[in-house]
Amino acid sequence: MLASSLASRLAFGVSLAACVAAAACGDDGALVEISAMDAGATPSPKNDGGVGDAGASDASDGRQGSSDAAVDAPPGAPPITAPAGTWTFVPIAGMVCGDGSPTGISVNPSATPGAPLVVFLMGGGACWSDLTCLGNAADNVNQTVDGPAITADIARLPLLFDRTRTDGAFRDASYVFVPYCTGDLHAGNARRDYQFITKKMTIEHRGARNVEAFLPRLAATFRAPKVVLAGASAGGFGALLNYHRFRAAFAAARIDILDDSGTPIQPAGSFWPDMQSAWNLTLPASCTGCAASAPAVLAYLAAQMGPAARLALLSYTQDQTIRSFTGNLVPALFEADLGALRGGMAARQRMFYVSGTSHVLTIKSPLPTTQAGLDVATWLQQFASDDPAWAHQGP
Repeated sequence: MLASSLASRLAFGVSLAACVAAAACGDDGALVEISAMDAGATPSPKNDGGVGDAGASDASDGRQGSSDAAVDAPPGAPPITAPAGTWTFVPIAGMVCGDGSPTGISVNPSATPGAPLVVFLMGGGACWSDLTCLGNAADNVNQTVDGPAITADIARLPLLFDRTRTDGAFRDASYVFVPYCTGDLHAGNARRDYQFITKKMTIEHRGARNVEAFLPRLAATFRAPKVVLAGASAGGFGALLNYHRFRAAFAAARIDILDDSGTPIQPAGSFWPDMQSAWNLTLPASCTGCAASAPAVLAYLAAQMGPAARLALLSYTQDQTIRSFTGNLVPALFEADLGALRGGMAARQRMFYVSGTSHVLTIKSPLPTTQAGLDVATWLQQFASDDPAWAHQGP
């Protein structure tokens, strides 16, 4: 793990700079790139400030999904009208990127009544200090991410969004794609000014507020009995950190989580409290250990998700991108921490991991396969269908 000495901090910065310059932090581009340098914010973690844990778990009232709209929209949150089977960009009032520009979500409703809803949170780095934010550790914080950019990233995820794939676990689902341009794992609510020498930047870390802006529209539109809250890299972390918001919005639905490479390994040194402080990160009230321990989110979710919902975590054994992000630079130690994380997972929480230093499994072609010959598509089919054979897979 990264020591807190000045020499170690400088070494980390140098290693990250070389990694970024060589495009070696991950071979997956803007969708998933996430890396970090040292941070210096003063920690002041906060717990839930108004969005608590909902009481419902794994309920379903039998309402049917809709390909265009839904009934009973709450005041001020009209349902979204969009044709089934195609992607439509929908501007959402209150959603902003890091530069303050407005954005929205893209939706692709299913034509199948009662179809599940897959909400995917885009990845793209994270930053929380002068060095990380001005050093380009977070993608898109100074530009708008809207329809065209979303379309480009959707094309990189055919396993999740191509309805013609026979191995697609969610080919009959309704889809929602949430852009990421706030640098805060979809979980912040703060405006921060960053400066390094003469370079300055103001970032709206409004990921949590963005989620709270679009959720009423989704709840007014989709009456799915099951919601799959998914994400890759920074979006995978966002799925873990936003469960309580989705639970409140979809009180009658079962909510599963699919986290591809948003691995909740404990960050080194003061990284985790520094992130919480910089982003004004709102942790769920019932997660009493989350402010101190990032892995504690899994135990929290096990208690909150109810008797049937599932959580799927995908990772490479020595994911170089997440090692950089968390400051856990020694590959063998990261792999040991990953094994400990798997060993502590609860019932209905399972991990699919394969050997390697790469990042994000669902965009790979060919798809990653375990030594036992099981590929990630088959494992996700087991996850989505409640197959009792669904189990931990990996070395």
